[in-house]
Formats: sequence, structure tokens, C-alpha cells
Amino acid sequence: MRLPSRPHGPRRNFAAALLGVTLLASLTGCSFIAGDLADDEVEEIPTALLASDIGITDAYAEKAVTGFTYYLAVGVDLDHDELTDSELASILQIIVDENDLPTDDIELGVEGADGEDIDVESTMERLVPGVVVTSLYGEVRITMDGARDIIDAVGSDS
Repeated sequence: MRLPSRPHGPRRNFAAALLGVTLLASLTGCSFIAGDLADDEVEEIPTALLASDIGITDAYAEKAVTGFTYYLAVGVDLDHDELTDSELASILQIIVDENDLPTDDIELGVEGADGEDIDVESTMERLVPGVVVTSLYGEVRITMDGARDIIDAVGSDS
């Protein structure tokens, strides 16, 4: 007794072609999106940070991607070595207000006048426990909602 073989006709060819097109589109689409979002400077945020009265001497902001996670990386250099709660809230308010990217996360690093990283993680966690998603080498990642929570927490203390 002979078993019928699998069909090799048009259906199988169509399925293989559809799979190939889907795979190609997803890979091309991902690299197109990553190319659009990765490593592009965001000029509005540093301009607004430098124009503020916080005491910022240098700032940068750029769109970044890690794997499939898109985020906004922001760095700030201060003319002093301590970061107050209200200064942190002001920095986050500027970032939230000026951000027009489809990102949910902010990675923030702050350096004092001495060139040393300022511990923003402790300040953020004291203001809103559990707000920090990750922290590595002086840079802290939080969500946009977490930034708003910190802004609200500082505003309610005033």
C-alpha cells in the first residue's frame, strides 16, 4: 500500500513565497525603522535644556535602539555637583514636553561640574519607589509615565 505524497503544487509554492515575502518585509521593515530611530540627534531637547535656568553647561539627546526597544537617551552636564529634586523634575519636564518620538523610555545620565556621575537613581527611587527600570554606569532608564510620576511627586511636595 502506497501512502499519498504531500502536494507540491501551487498551494505549497504560494505558501513558500508568502513566507519569504513576510520574512523579507519584516527584516527590511525592522532595519528601516531602526535606521529611522537609531542614533539620530534630537535638537529640541538639548536646546531647551541649555536655555533653562537649571545650570546646564552641556546636553545631548538622541534616538536609540537596543534590539527591538526604542528609547530616548539624554545626557546633561551641570555647573554644580548636586542635583535637587526640583532640578530633576525640571529636566524631566523639558524632556517630556519636547519629545516627539514614538518612544516609551528615557535613559538619563547627569554629570556634575567635577565630571562625576550624579546618582539620579537614588533620587528617583526616593521620590517614586520602583520607577527605575534599569540603571547602568550612571545612566538610569525610566518610562515616560515614570518621568511624569516624578514630576508630579516633586510638584506635590512644593
